[in-house]
Amino acid sequence: MPAAAATGRGQVRGIAVIACALAVLATSSACGGGDDEKADSPAAGARSPGQSAPPVAPGTPAASASALASPDAAPTGSTLRSCATVTATAKPTRGTLSKDDLRSASTNSVPLTGDEVFGLPELSYKYPGGTLTRTCVKILDNCAPIASDKAAELIAKLGCTRAVAALYVDKANNVQTTVGVLEMPTAIAAATLAESDAGAYNQVEQPTAPITKTFEDGAAYSWVSESLYRYFIYEMTGRMDGTDRTPAEVDKHVAAQNAVYHLVGDSLDRRSAAAGS
Repeated sequence: MPAAAATGRGQVRGIAVIACALAVLATSSACGGGDDEKADSPAAGARSPGQSAPPVAPGTPAASASALASPDAAPTGSTLRSCATVTATAKPTRGTLSKDDLRSASTNSVPLTGDEVFGLPELSYKYPGGTLTRTCVKILDNCAPIASDKAAELIAKLGCTRAVAALYVDKANNVQTTVGVLEMPTAIAAATLAESDAGAYNQVEQPTAPITKTFEDGAAYSWVSESLYRYFIYEMTGRMDGTDRTPAEVDKHVAAQNAVYHLVGDSLDRRSAAAGS
């Protein structure tokens, strides 16, 4: 499954407001973009769906700048929501749909849940002592709070219907990662969003007694946006305290981001009867 990383600067505002799982990976014929044409009238700057990027090893530069635009403005809107109850302790069982079925809401209509997407409460990653803990998951039937500015406009235009997002943290290593998944009507819509240069998405925070802080203006963090089937996925990873990281922390953040990314991608892929994507 695809995974790529880019470095962003802290222009993203926390959304302690989005049911701890705010929402919000390019595509191949198996996972979303394929041979279809791009969605009609995309926002300015949107690029046609491209080939999915391969997983990246910690510290490896992104293979392409496409679909990896850093968030471009601080979001202004948010809606206070509680963390959703998630009790799953394992990835979902494999479903019965075909890979093509997963590309459209007409054949893949069951809404995502926190238990399905974020089933593992803990994730180890390739860093000494690295363990991420699922801290908060949020479910949104209204995608508006996910982003602002051009990103919010494009999300609405392309027809997002639901979002699930989560916060994973590693207290011992001062790492936080927000990952969000948006349900789009088609794989074309998801790929169009992923290839767009609009990127003002929100972090997930706990609405009460937060243990993380939003990234400060100018603070660097790792960022990825991709599409998989009819889903758009974004992820941002940095320091729990929201401050600027050091160059020595980049590998750690990329490793944590890849671990969460692959959990989400594998969970979505498991809706199909065929293993792997």
